[in-house]
Amino acid sequence: MALLAVPAAWAQPVQKIPPITPMAHEIYSISHQDMSWHEHEYRIFMAAPKQASPNAHKPAALYILDGNAQFPLAVNAAQKQWEQASETPNQSAQLPLIVGLGYPETTAYPQKARTRDYTYAAPGEAFADGGGAADFYRFLDSQVRPYINKRFATDPERQILSGHSFAGLFTLFVLLNHAEKFNHYIIGSPSLWWGKGAIVTNAKMPAQAVRSATILQGEYEENPKADPNITPERLARIQNRSSAMTARQLTAWLQNHNINSHFILVPKSNHGAVIPAVIETAVRTALNGY
Repeated sequence: MALLAVPAAWAQPVQKIPPITPMAHEIYSISHQDMSWHEHEYRIFMAAPKQASPNAHKPAALYILDGNAQFPLAVNAAQKQWEQASETPNQSAQLPLIVGLGYPETTAYPQKARTRDYTYAAPGEAFADGGGAADFYRFLDSQVRPYINKRFATDPERQILSGHSFAGLFTLFVLLNHAEKFNHYIIGSPSLWWGKGAIVTNAKMPAQAVRSATILQGEYEENPKADPNITPERLARIQNRSSAMTARQLTAWLQNHNINSHFILVPKSNHGAVIPAVIETAVRTALNGY
């Protein structure tokens, strides 16, 4: 199962935007809307099921960060999973509305913009290019979601936010600060090293934050020395960025704070190679519940 090619161990994501397959176009109406917010430009991608659900239930809404790259991956994954479910006796699945939060750029992962938008403010020169998570959240909450809710009817009890790496950090940021806004959070390989882990140490969790989360991490992220392809230079960079808390420990910490959390270790995977599992998990959650 490989939805995104990563050319080398721990490499940067491929910057070519993957296409949406013809089969996915058959079941989804694809569109986008450009928006401006505080002198920054965004592109909101939308995939709406062409056919209404046979049981008349409203579909789930799956919000995908890094939309330039991961929106088409999610749409393609939804088509495959829905087709598989349709061929399985006594199993039904409802296509979700998929919303990709992206940028009007031709690269899959606009690094400057995502660093700005997906990270929280933290002291130190190493974190100077970030810090816009609170403002980006306000854009999502006050502009994007009202626009989506006006155009599409979705199930308010099945609202899902998904992100990987910096986008996983932003997903965690929303969970810790605005838990009530989504019902389930897919947090892939969150960049817990950002701000030296202050997002967790400074968190003020509500007493009854009844939400759920799935946290994913690659086997070679949890244990970089086990990666047969890692170089000494890359290992040193990883160790310099190490956080006081691992993704597995984050899961336990969330469970202790009333968040129903589940940890998935992705076998033989490094940071970039976790992306397909994050997409598959997010789509499966939107199709089948959690």
